[in-house]
Order: sequence, then C-alpha cells, then structure tokens
Amino acid sequence: MRINYKSFPFRNRGVPEQKLIWRPILPVKIIYGHAVSKRFEAVVDSGSDYCLFEAGIGEQIGIKIKSGSEGDLGGVISGPRTKVYYHNVKLLVGTDVIEIKAGFSPDLTENLLGQIGFFDHFIVTFDFTPHPPAFEIQPISRS
Repeated sequence: MRINYKSFPFRNRGVPEQKLIWRPILPVKIIYGHAVSKRFEAVVDSGSDYCLFEAGIGEQIGIKIKSGSEGDLGGVISGPRTKVYYHNVKLLVGTDVIEIKAGFSPDLTENLLGQIGFFDHFIVTFDFTPHPPAFEIQPISRS
C-alpha cells in the first residue's frame, strides 16, 4: 500500500521560508473486544518505541484507560514526564488486523505508530523524492 504524506502548516522563526511540513500519516482503527473505533490518523513514527494513542480514542470504544498497565511517557509531550496506560487491542491497517499492546494517555495530542506494534508487523519504505513525498507499507509475512 502506497500513501502520500500529508502536509501541515508550519511556523518556525528559524526557518521562516518553510510554510509547510510533510508527515507520514496513516488512517487506522483500533478494536477492543467487539467495539471498533472510528477511523483516525496516526503518524508513522520510527522514533516511537510503541504505538501510542490519545486516551479519548480508547475511551470511545469502552477502554477504561487507567485500568491498564501504567508506564512513563516523555519526549512526545511538552513538559515533564506523565503516565501512559497500556492495553491489548487490535490495530486495523487497511484490511490487516494485528494484535498489539498500545499505550493511551490523556496528555498525547498525536497518535503514533511505533517500533513495537507497527514496524514489527510491516515493512515501511519512506520516499521523500516525489512531490508530495510518499511511503509504502507491506505486511511482514510470517510463515
């Protein structure tokens, strides 16, 4: 599956000539029990260790966020470290359904598809040469 990056307005006084930033965004859903979330966007983020989602996405399908395994969250949020709560869910990517452990936090403002839970299930190729840039994902075949 090949997907174009998505552009976002960008302002940084150090690089005033840059008006847009391009990010690899993938629409996904999560499944918890028999409940399926609405489709939402997540950044394909090779720098994230785990798949991390805004708490509201999990709450909307019945996950009691704070009942999950508690961990620390830092780096992707502004300010001091905070809490993240992990739950076993299924991630729906196109027609592929994979079982993952994902972190949920009320302090997240971006959804991230990370190394454990996404990159360990898909081969991802980033290509910044076309305009707009694009990325390709291919399920890893496990025989």
